[in-house]
Amino acid sequence: MKQKPTNPPPNILREIQANKVLPVYLLCGEESFLIEGTLKQMLDHLLTPDVRDFNLSFLEGTDVTVREILSQVDLYPVMSEWRAVVVRDAPFFKTQQRTTPITLLRNAFKIEVTDAQKCISTMEKILEVNSQQIAERHFDFINAADALVSELGAKLTDEERGFIERLPEIAQQLDTYAVEASATDDVALLLEWLQGDLPKSSVLIFTVRGPVSERNRVVKAIEAVGRYRSFDPVEAGPSLNRDPLYKKVSEKFAEFDKQITPRAFSQLRTRTGGDMHTIAEAINKIISFVGDKRQVDEQDVQNVVTQNTFDNIFDLTDAIGKRSIEQALKSLYEVLTSGQEPILVNATITRQFRFALQAKLIAEKKGLRPLRSRMPFSEFTKNIFQPLAEEIKSLLPQSTTHNILKQNPYVAYKVFQTLHAFTAEELITAIEKTLIVDTQLKTSDSDETGILEQLVCELCTSPQGRRSTSF
Repeated sequence: MKQKPTNPPPNILREIQANKVLPVYLLCGEESFLIEGTLKQMLDHLLTPDVRDFNLSFLEGTDVTVREILSQVDLYPVMSEWRAVVVRDAPFFKTQQRTTPITLLRNAFKIEVTDAQKCISTMEKILEVNSQQIAERHFDFINAADALVSELGAKLTDEERGFIERLPEIAQQLDTYAVEASATDDVALLLEWLQGDLPKSSVLIFTVRGPVSERNRVVKAIEAVGRYRSFDPVEAGPSLNRDPLYKKVSEKFAEFDKQITPRAFSQLRTRTGGDMHTIAEAINKIISFVGDKRQVDEQDVQNVVTQNTFDNIFDLTDAIGKRSIEQALKSLYEVLTSGQEPILVNATITRQFRFALQAKLIAEKKGLRPLRSRMPFSEFTKNIFQPLAEEIKSLLPQSTTHNILKQNPYVAYKVFQTLHAFTAEELITAIEKTLIVDTQLKTSDSDETGILEQLVCELCTSPQGRRSTSF
């Protein structure tokens, strides 16, 4: 029996441009730049600049309640066809510790007899259902349990499978399960709204940084009446024609009646580190630079994308590794002068040090010698990057954003060249400092450039007052 072909998901922006506007949307995923770009285009079409202030509300944070959200959605638009309510990172989409469900399940299994309440509470988080649904064998619980068993597969023992089957019996023994369900009243209210008579002139848009579970009841309800889209990082394909980023970049140039040559694209991907935000900015600059010229070649990319944010950040961390305050500050100013926001600059520095720590630990585990500075990129990719990506993929974060071996090989190539400059302890300390700076940049009224200058100076000062030479 032939399987029916899977239809591609509808294009949200094309639907809105065709005046097919749905009452609710969920935009989530690792690529925050794509999320924000899609949101901006949605709002640009729904609301003209002259009425936007009257018809656009932003709500954000874990404290926002469904009643607050719906009170904004229920307002009528002012001198406009639409009113839009944007809710960022609503708490009911967050999945607790989904990266280690087997560990949580085993912890719950161990305390089934000694602390049944905590046992069920733990399983509520894993399955994303409440204790009442578990006790009543609600279909949400059954679906979530089946999905968990399927996800864990051979990792589960027969005893653990039996434990999952017994969960309703355990929950039924608790006197408090009905009371515990009141904690989900907020979600229940939203589900009731989604299943009711939705407004005809308001659009509710949820944005979530990071993935959400497709088993989440709210996600399922949104899919039934609106649109749910996950924006994941675009990884390099095995060949140019199978590289999804090449297709996206080509389509973008085609909008301006231009083409990019394969060699020019390869250089663009390398120079931007595959970062979508940087690529989008580079494309706009290239289009302006080439003018009426229809074909974008290597020279055009070289002239415009001379040094991207990734390379500038690499120069910055390289200077920090050499304990050169002067050069590090020079690189910092170059990054800031290019127009990058201080918070994003610090986030990129954090990401760079995290990658360096991963590379450091990988090198120590595999007994790799320091990377020769003149080792060709192709040799590194074939003999080091590709074997490592296959051999130890399970030891690193599953998230593409946080895994050095899921980046463009050029990123890893540059990072592996700096490992002699830091000890693992220094890298951990550097990450901790950047996280403190992240809080300062978001909460302090102090000069942002000054905060980053102080960070760079502290990072350039080795704890022992000398440059580290250990691998």
